[in-house]
Amino acid sequence: MNTMKESNVRALAMLKYQADRYQSTGNGVMSQRINAQIRSMLVEMNNSSSKN
Repeated sequence: MNTMKESNVRALAMLKYQADRYQSTGNGVMSQRINAQIRSMLVEMNNSSSKN
């Protein structure tokens, strides 16, 4: 269970990094797309943690 949470945290950190990079290069569309992925991952993580 802990390794799953750790991998989710790493994935979120990588997505946040990518979103920041796209934002800094002026590619707002990709930044928004990645931020949407981040939000959906957070919702999934919250739903799974509330079930346990």
